[in-house]
Amino acid sequence: MSEEILKMFQYLDLETCSSCNRFCPTCIRNSHPNKKKIASWFEHNLLPIKVIKKALDQCAEMGFVGGVCLSHYNEPLMDERIPEIARLVKSYNQFYPIFLNTNGDFITKDLAEELDGVLDKMIVSLYMEEPIKSKRKAWIESLFKKTNADVLTYTEHIATHFSPKFDVKRLAELNREHPCGEAEIRVIINHRRQYLLCCDDVVGNFGLGYFPEISIEDFWFGEPHKTIALNLRNVNGRLNHPYCSTCPRA
Repeated sequence: MSEEILKMFQYLDLETCSSCNRFCPTCIRNSHPNKKKIASWFEHNLLPIKVIKKALDQCAEMGFVGGVCLSHYNEPLMDERIPEIARLVKSYNQFYPIFLNTNGDFITKDLAEELDGVLDKMIVSLYMEEPIKSKRKAWIESLFKKTNADVLTYTEHIATHFSPKFDVKRLAELNREHPCGEAEIRVIINHRRQYLLCCDDVVGNFGLGYFPEISIEDFWFGEPHKTIALNLRNVNGRLNHPYCSTCPRA
C-alpha cells in the first residue's frame, strides 16, 4: 500500500455557514440520530473569511487548479458574505469551476447581479410545488447571463446512512464489499473547520483533525486520510472502517 499514489484532490469544498432554511427528511443533517453532534448545524455559525483565505492560499501554493464548491450540508445563500467569498476565490485566477449548490429560496435580482459571472456554475434544486416551481425556474434562469445556472425541478434523493426513504441496512449489505473512491475526490472543510472524509461524513466520524492546525497538504497526503483513502480502493476495504461498512452508497 505504501507504494500507491494518492493524486491531488479535484475539489475543495468549503461550508461557509452552518444554516439551512429547509428540513428535508432525507438530508443527513436532519436524519442524523445524534442531535447533540449535529446541533451546530441548527445554529448560525460562520467559517471565518481569514480561514477561507488561508485554505485558498494553501491550495494555490500546492498548485491546485480544480474546483471550489462554496456549499456542503448547508444553504450557502443564507451566508450574506457569499458574493464577497466568491470574488475572493475568483481573484486567484486558477480555480475552476467556482460553484455552489442551493435551494434557490434566497435568490433575488440584486444577489443574482452580484454572483453572475463570479460563480462559474450554480446548481439550483427547487422544492416548491407547481406551477410556482416552473415559474421560478424560468425567472432564475433569466437572471444569470454569465453563470451557468442549472435549475433542477426534479432531483433524485440520495441514500445516506440514516435516510428514512431507503432500506439503508440492506443497501449497506449489498455495497460493503465494493471499493469506494469518494475519499480521493475532495477536501471538505466544514463550518467548524473539521476535515471530513466524504459527503456522508457529516459530523467528522474519522477524526481527521481541523484546519488550519493541520495544513491541507498534510491532511491530504498524510495520515490518517491517505491510509483510509487508499484502503477504500480495495474490494472489502470498507470493512476496515465501521462507518464505511454501514454506508448505503454504491
